[in-house]
Amino acid sequence: MTATPIRIADVINGHVHPSLAITQGGELLAAYNIEGGGGKELLLCRSTDGGFTWSAPAPIREICDCSIYPGSLTTLSDGRLLLNWSCYRDTGNEPDSPPAWREPFFSLSDDDGHSWSTPRSYPVPDKSNYTCNRHPVVEWSPNSWVCPFYDRTVLYDATTAALLPFGDERNHGMVPIVRTSTGTLISGAPQTVAPVPVGQPGDMVHGLRSTDAGATWQALHAFPHFGVAGYDLTVLTSGWIVFTAIVYGVGVDGEFAYELFLSRDDGQTWETDRAVVIYDPGRRIGGRGWPRTVQIDADTLGTLFYDLSPELAAGPGLYFVRTKVSAFGV
Repeated sequence: MTATPIRIADVINGHVHPSLAITQGGELLAAYNIEGGGGKELLLCRSTDGGFTWSAPAPIREICDCSIYPGSLTTLSDGRLLLNWSCYRDTGNEPDSPPAWREPFFSLSDDDGHSWSTPRSYPVPDKSNYTCNRHPVVEWSPNSWVCPFYDRTVLYDATTAALLPFGDERNHGMVPIVRTSTGTLISGAPQTVAPVPVGQPGDMVHGLRSTDAGATWQALHAFPHFGVAGYDLTVLTSGWIVFTAIVYGVGVDGEFAYELFLSRDDGQTWETDRAVVIYDPGRRIGGRGWPRTVQIDADTLGTLFYDLSPELAAGPGLYFVRTKVSAFGV
C-alpha cells in the first residue's frame, strides 16, 4: 500500500527543484526554491524524526546576490554537507552582449546545515547556460568529487580549486551518477554522449556501468524513458541500488506517477517488473517534480518531490513519502 505523502511546505511555481540529504546524525534536509526560474532565496527545511514532521522553511543566508537555479545536496564521508546551485548571469541586452550563462557554486557545512561556508564558484571555462547540476556529486576522494553538470562531467579538486577531466571525458549530462561499495559506477545517461541542449535521440544506452573508474562504460539498456526532469539513483547500505523513476503519460505529455525499483547485483540487472509505486494521484503531476530518494534507516527510504497541480486542496506543495524496503518483497 502506498504511503500518504507528507506535506512539507507551500511552493508557488517554476523551478522549485528540491534536493535531499540525510546527515550522519540522521537528520533529513530538504533545499528548494519556493518559486523560480531565478529564486532569490534557497530555502531549507529539516526533519529530526525520519520525515514525519519538518521545520518551517528558512533561507540559507550565505547565498546572496544570486538569481538561483537550485542544485543538489550531498553528504560527504566525513560528515560535511556539500550544497550545489547555479546563479543566472546576464551582461545586458545590448546587441554585442555575450549570451546569458549559469555560474555554478558550492558551499560546505560542518554543522549539519545550520551554517555554510562562503560560496565558491567552480572554475568553469567556456561558461554556458547549461552549466548546472541537479544531482549529488560522487565523492572521489576526501577533497575531490565528480560533478555531473548538464554540459560537462568533470572532477573538481577542492585542494587546488581545479576542474579536471573525468574517466573517458564523455559528457553524461545532468543525470545521477553513483559509486557502489565495490567501486562500480552507475550513470543514468540515456545516450552514449549527452547532447547539449537536448537534441534528437542518438545512440541510446538507457544507463551506463563502469568497473574501471570511468575509463570504459557498458550500456545497461535498463532504465525507462528519460524526460526533462530526469530520475534518481540511491546506493543503499546493503549494496543494493534504488532507481527513482518517473512514469510518463502514453500519448499525453506530463508526469503521472513516481516509482522505485531495485538492482541487487551491483547494477548489472534491474527489477523493473517489481517496481513499487510511491505516488500516483490519478492525474497529471503539476510541474517537474524532481523526485529525490535517500535511505533513512535499514528498513526505510524517503523520497522528496513537488507537485504544482491546482487540484491540490492546499495548493502547490513540497512533499515527502516514506517507503518500507519490505515493499520490494525482501
